[in-house]
Amino acid sequence: MVESRFRRYCYFFAFLIPCLVLYTVFFIYPFLNGFYISLTNWDGLTPRAPIVLDAATFENQILGNLKKQSDKDFLLSIYTRNDDGSSWNRLSLSGSERRKAESIMAKAGYEPDANRFVGLRNYRDILSGKISESFYPRAYSKNFYTRTSDLPQQIDKKDFDRDFLSKLNQDERAIFDRSYSDAGATFTLSDDASEFAYEDLVWLIPEIETDAAIDPDLVTAFIDALRTATLDGSQGALDSAVGSFVAGSETGVALSPESADAVRKGAEGIYSLGTLKNLLSDKWVARGFDLGVIGFTVFFAVFSVIGINLLAFLLALALDSGIKGQKALRSVFFLPNVLSMIIVALIWKMLFFQLFPKLTGIDQWLSDPAKTPWLIVLVAVWQGAGYYMIVYLAGLQNIPTDVVEAAKIDGAGSWQRFKSITLPLLLPAVTISLFLTIANALKNFDMIYAMTSGSAYTFGTVPVVLDIFFDAFARKQAGLATAKAMLLFVLIFAITSIQLYVMKKREVEQ
Repeated sequence: MVESRFRRYCYFFAFLIPCLVLYTVFFIYPFLNGFYISLTNWDGLTPRAPIVLDAATFENQILGNLKKQSDKDFLLSIYTRNDDGSSWNRLSLSGSERRKAESIMAKAGYEPDANRFVGLRNYRDILSGKISESFYPRAYSKNFYTRTSDLPQQIDKKDFDRDFLSKLNQDERAIFDRSYSDAGATFTLSDDASEFAYEDLVWLIPEIETDAAIDPDLVTAFIDALRTATLDGSQGALDSAVGSFVAGSETGVALSPESADAVRKGAEGIYSLGTLKNLLSDKWVARGFDLGVIGFTVFFAVFSVIGINLLAFLLALALDSGIKGQKALRSVFFLPNVLSMIIVALIWKMLFFQLFPKLTGIDQWLSDPAKTPWLIVLVAVWQGAGYYMIVYLAGLQNIPTDVVEAAKIDGAGSWQRFKSITLPLLLPAVTISLFLTIANALKNFDMIYAMTSGSAYTFGTVPVVLDIFFDAFARKQAGLATAKAMLLFVLIFAITSIQLYVMKKREVEQ
């Protein structure tokens, strides 16, 4: 019996309409609502229909601007005046009531300060580099010392030659060597290179210590002037301050020759140490490059995608070769993918902090910013390779054996068979594996968050998704966070679409 066209259409729409409804409710509406939020400066907390409004704002800016009495009556039904008359408090609202209240507020032209429509400002700020500099890759200079600090008692030799000593000329190296001695693994500050000892030469002269003829505040001001002259590198200012103090121009007490010599010796010592402070401040600098949020996201995506697919492919080739125990090995390699990503991250975090330092003698693993990005990639590859191994193994086992056998009979070697038969017929598995690993790498959040906790910015291991999380829930910038999420969606969609197009085209050509 031939089924009528009307009935076929009924079956089709009976299937299609629920799908469209669900798609609209669970994707289109949240997506459009998210896009609207990205056009605001919303802090994630302030509703568009505020819970509390001061009386002047509610009565003049809102009720006074509404034309329809029904709108005014609705607002008066959900807002009640406070006892002292200074504010209006909103009742709790259902979803439809809240949307109606927000619509009426929009008609009145009212917007809360923390939930205003700002248009494309968030997008312009992101694309023009006006948000936090940690979001973008950047070169930076790291200063290890500031001239207003005390001289370090010990300096670790690690990287010190590269970061400081190699930048000194002969005279500057002599200044450093007068104050620091080589103590093996460190440079140690000499006992006579003490700023306090040079200051004591001033404080202990008889005119101050025993006769109390000079006000201590004037002595303190004199020493401050010496410090300022040394940090400015001004020998003239130093000589002027010493000459004035010795002659008693400010204190009214001229110093004896012995006291004057002590003051000059103390001043010269302070000046010498100030010269060293200036050297350390100006030249003890390391140049570096910070990947930033965008750079780390690209770094993680590239190396995790390459690592996962390469390892998965090699494991699949090994298991497809007919080695003994391949079923058990398949389960072993797939097992990490069964575990929750959070559990995987916490296990590896424990290994990096507790086991590896004892086994290797290297104290810093996950806490070393130079190692942390690579260790995160390592964990991602370890956890994800097993799943894609199954995908590649299924593709290898679907290659017709008669084609391989015919190639062997024709004298094709292993590499020729791999290049001309295995790889072309495996392209569908490569396509889907690349698609999934690229999308997952750009969206990775839970593993990195669990491994680095609140130190991700310190380690330079913040992907875009984690940065969006911090923007929305820590910095109270939900509008900016949503704009970043929208741009990430566009980026993932564009990259995966291009990848699918290119790979599918190659599949057809093969």
